[in-house]
Amino acid sequence: MVENTFVIPVVRTDLLEKCLETLYRHTPDNFYVYVVDNSLDTIDKSLYKYIHHYIRPGRNLGFSKSFNAGLKLCETPYITTCNDDIEFINYRWWEGVVKTFNKVDAATPDKPCLLVTPSSVKLPDWSVGRSSGDHFYIKEYKEFYSDEDYDWLVGEDHYINEHLTIRPDTVIDGITLYCSIFKTNIIKELGGLDERYYPGSGEDYDLCCRANMMGYRSVGTTSSYVFHHWSSSIGIIPQLEKDKLIDKSRVWNDTESAWGGGFDIWGKRCPECNQHMKLDKDLGYATCPDNHTQFIIPPPVQIPL
Repeated sequence: MVENTFVIPVVRTDLLEKCLETLYRHTPDNFYVYVVDNSLDTIDKSLYKYIHHYIRPGRNLGFSKSFNAGLKLCETPYITTCNDDIEFINYRWWEGVVKTFNKVDAATPDKPCLLVTPSSVKLPDWSVGRSSGDHFYIKEYKEFYSDEDYDWLVGEDHYINEHLTIRPDTVIDGITLYCSIFKTNIIKELGGLDERYYPGSGEDYDLCCRANMMGYRSVGTTSSYVFHHWSSSIGIIPQLEKDKLIDKSRVWNDTESAWGGGFDIWGKRCPECNQHMKLDKDLGYATCPDNHTQFIIPPPVQIPL
């Protein structure tokens, strides 16, 4: 049975071959690949052999709408949104993801796992309190990582700074979407990603908030690792190309206007007691534990083509 569908929005065509080659090298043969080609110059035809469904919209749909396009076609139990600057580094990455789903579901059966995001060997500067461009590498970048390298990544403590040590076989609630594996039925229940966020930033925090309030967990795991180059898709494209690629009239990343005050990735906070609100499925709205406030959780917005 085919278990997983990878939806890969493409902006930098030169990154895609490495992403696809490492995906096929390190993943059980149980998946489909959907490519949404948002690039200016289109992907090389030699890569068609890796792709089961190719979508060429003619303009940059943005991250959220690209993922939702694949979601509408998806019939596998899992669906993965995968950035074009991801490299898969060991065949055990998928095993670690499945292990995490099972672990979270067993630990909190009343709050099952919506999605799992593997850890990245590279941590961006902003995530570890460093100055711009000073990224942190848990292990230096390699063309090929050995099994011993991967054993070390998943099996040892990694001291990052005085505030952060990454420990084996742990999860953290609240993620960014770069290589995130969803249970398809749940993400469809939640309505996919909010397409207002364009070209890509903020939709992941919006999703974490909505999912948590509706009774689902979104976790990052240290039981699985990939290499994310971070901001290598749009981030380093020359400005002239970027101006052609991005519809400036659609640029939007405003969680406050979407949710109002009290927003964070773990849910909206009650304005009276500052506690997180959660959905009461019988009543159809969210409220805090002390029932101070009623709040209708906003559905994700879909933007017409």
